[in-house]
Amino acid sequence: MASTTRKFEADTGKILNIVINSLYSNKEIFLRELLSNASDALHKRQYLGQTDSKLLSSDAAEISIALNKKRKTIAISDSGIGLDQEDLIEALGTIARSGTKAFIEQIEQAAEKDKDAISLIGQFGVGFYASFMVADKVEVHTLKAGQDQGYSWQSNGQSGYEINASSARDTVGTTVVLHLKKEAKEFLEDIRIQTLVKKYSDHIAYPIRLVKDDQTSEVMNSVEALWTKPAKDITQEQYNNFYQNHSGQYDTPFLTLHNKTEGAVEFTNLLFLPSQKPFDLFDPERKTKVQLYVNRVFITDELKDLIPEWLRFVRGIIDTASLDLNVSREMLQHNATLLKIRKAVTKRVLSELAKKIKKDPQAYEAFWANFGRVLKEGIYED
Repeated sequence: MASTTRKFEADTGKILNIVINSLYSNKEIFLRELLSNASDALHKRQYLGQTDSKLLSSDAAEISIALNKKRKTIAISDSGIGLDQEDLIEALGTIARSGTKAFIEQIEQAAEKDKDAISLIGQFGVGFYASFMVADKVEVHTLKAGQDQGYSWQSNGQSGYEINASSARDTVGTTVVLHLKKEAKEFLEDIRIQTLVKKYSDHIAYPIRLVKDDQTSEVMNSVEALWTKPAKDITQEQYNNFYQNHSGQYDTPFLTLHNKTEGAVEFTNLLFLPSQKPFDLFDPERKTKVQLYVNRVFITDELKDLIPEWLRFVRGIIDTASLDLNVSREMLQHNATLLKIRKAVTKRVLSELAKKIKKDPQAYEAFWANFGRVLKEGIYED
């Protein structure tokens, strides 16, 4: 296949311009966004492999970070689902969704004050573009599971990007290579990367390895699902970091709900109620942000029935042992077990909010100012 050069569509170009030229105070966040994307790719391969074993591999499900001081590059690799040409165009070159215009207006306003703009980028699912805060050139080399042809994507973050057929990856997964700007050389230091992984991505459920010059490596994160630990062993800072990594937001949660329920239906919930209102709270196409796991295996984050629509601002995970690991997403609709979980979680959220009103009415008043309109929807829906 000949090399294909494409221009960024207009909205993508605007967002990139803001990212590259207006946001400086939190450039380290590029690593969190890329590690989050890598984790999502591993989740997806793991999930799809439950029904199509050909998509699975004997390769370890992990993420690696390789630093090359001579070339001034950072390479972040995963053994996830991979991308094909269409995926690359859709994921990295185009933003085609409702709410884009409003999002750009908000990010432009936030960038003027250098406030909350990175959070907005993460919320909108375009965190990959944070790469251009530290890199003047980005390459993506990828091979999608179930396919023989790999592809490479590259861009300087200016007018467009180039895609071509490539054998740069001979195993399924994706490698993102950042060619660092001079002012970003701090990210070539082992200790800097180790610190950032601990800060932002410690509880990603896959090993994150730092590859040394001699090709030895060390795991930097704890590789332990936070919600499986006893609540008494978790600090609020750990909860906050998990929330920010999971949600793409930078506020601290108004409420943290970490509970284990046993009985006819067994599940653990680690849920967060934000203190700041998401930009797309009233977007009709907004999806819930609560992920469903079965025995620590990610199943989906697109399940409408998992929590009520009027709790759509809630973030976090629900992990249950009361569902079959091979359950299809279609079978999850109106599933009796999930309806019981939904009822229990809803009751728990409302109970904790009632306690908060009595304990800290001033804080609750600020929360209500952001989310009261949404909560009122529950009067009509449930």
